[in-house]
Amino acid sequence: MKSRRFLKMFVLALVCIAPAACLSAAEKPPEATPPAATEKAAPPADPFIAPVDAAMEKGLAYLESAINKDDGSYGAMFPDKETGKDKYIPDVGITGLVVTAVAQSPFREREMKKEYFQKALKYILSNVQPDGSITNKGQGLENYRTSIAITALNAVDAKQYADTIKKAQTFVKSLQFAPNKENPGYEGGIGYGGSMARPDLSNTQTALEALRESGIPANDEVIQKSIKFLQRCQNSTDTNDYDKTQPDLVPVNDGGARYSPYESKVSPNAPEGKKMFPSYGSMTYAFLKSMLYAGVDRNDPRVRAAFHWILVNYNLDTNPGFTIEVEKNADQQGLYYYYHTMSKALLIYSSHALKTPDGKLHNWAMELSSKLISLQGKDGSWMNSSASRWYEGNPSLVTAYSIAVLNNCRQELRNQAEFLKTAPVKIAEAQKQMAELTAKIADGTIKKEEGEKNLAELQQTAASLKEGLENLQKTREIKNETKPEPSKDAKEQK
Repeated sequence: MKSRRFLKMFVLALVCIAPAACLSAAEKPPEATPPAATEKAAPPADPFIAPVDAAMEKGLAYLESAINKDDGSYGAMFPDKETGKDKYIPDVGITGLVVTAVAQSPFREREMKKEYFQKALKYILSNVQPDGSITNKGQGLENYRTSIAITALNAVDAKQYADTIKKAQTFVKSLQFAPNKENPGYEGGIGYGGSMARPDLSNTQTALEALRESGIPANDEVIQKSIKFLQRCQNSTDTNDYDKTQPDLVPVNDGGARYSPYESKVSPNAPEGKKMFPSYGSMTYAFLKSMLYAGVDRNDPRVRAAFHWILVNYNLDTNPGFTIEVEKNADQQGLYYYYHTMSKALLIYSSHALKTPDGKLHNWAMELSSKLISLQGKDGSWMNSSASRWYEGNPSLVTAYSIAVLNNCRQELRNQAEFLKTAPVKIAEAQKQMAELTAKIADGTIKKEEGEKNLAELQQTAASLKEGLENLQKTREIKNETKPEPSKDAKEQK
């Protein structure tokens, strides 16, 4: 029994959880009191984090300059049918992404006191609706905007905004689709809401993240019901029961995920009269993240299949799965959304070094943060200059994505530093425990069958720790010898 308790402690030690502590704030944003311009966060102990922090600071400065000073929003330009000119439209969703990125950054205490942040926070609160949603009234996308707003308010101060968050959670939960004979693929999913009421994996993962990050447990009924929809978005003939009901579908069966049970955003090269739903990167990471949020074990076949797809298709230059054979620059579409989803999924998956099928080791946090640093424009912003689909031509949105990605990478780098310190101690403790157990088996203190089973489990845990430690050390040594070079995309912005 003692060895089993020890084993459980070891397994738990492998899981890295981002801190969720928040500073206090009033329900109404306090008056801004900007600190001195020279104030900076304390220097990070890990030198790998320093360039990440520097890039974030530049990005935060850009966001401060980009706010709409009239109402405190961030938004986008859209054609005005009456004038024929572009018109600025404020957006709770984009504003919420900015607020979340700032509130989760290492500079939150400084930035949250500034006028731009307080105005953005006030703008979000001004769009709380009577039904609990937090959205631009009459503009649709209720789930998308409300879910992002939940995450933002939770990041700022979960306690002070508890009532608003709770009502918004109830609204988001109400959008989940029940079993539907006419559209069986809808069950368990969540869509944009309003007039765009069909569910998809992108909206579902945004809702699940908001619910889970704001305190809804994995065993909640809505969370558990979402699993059926999630697995119907995975290209797996073993577990996707929806695909088996579609006679004209050519199964992909690669373990990756698509936009919904009935659609992929990748243009397929299907035989005439047939349909295909190819997997792609951003949705496969969304699937992985959502399954983990739903409490599905990482050793579950569905999770393992998705993670295998990720290893096979590991790529930081494109959104893998998209092909330029059908559409120019298609592989650049949703690139920053891909980075955003990738970083959060891998952070909660808790694998420090990834080993791809070619035998190469990848420290994803170092490689991804290095990639983003190389893409940053001279003014501190990021923008997808190759493909503007899904609003990625909007620097406020993409800069918010990028700072959030760097926040996730930073947390992972901190987790790595902690793992490097604690893993050797845990390995030594495991070896001591194995020696004691071996002695007890030999002198008959513990039954041989039970003792050998416990010993094998301890050996496997210790071996996993040792392999993880060695792989992580190798990736940090490799990356310490290289520096990111500005990419073509960043040079174009400059």
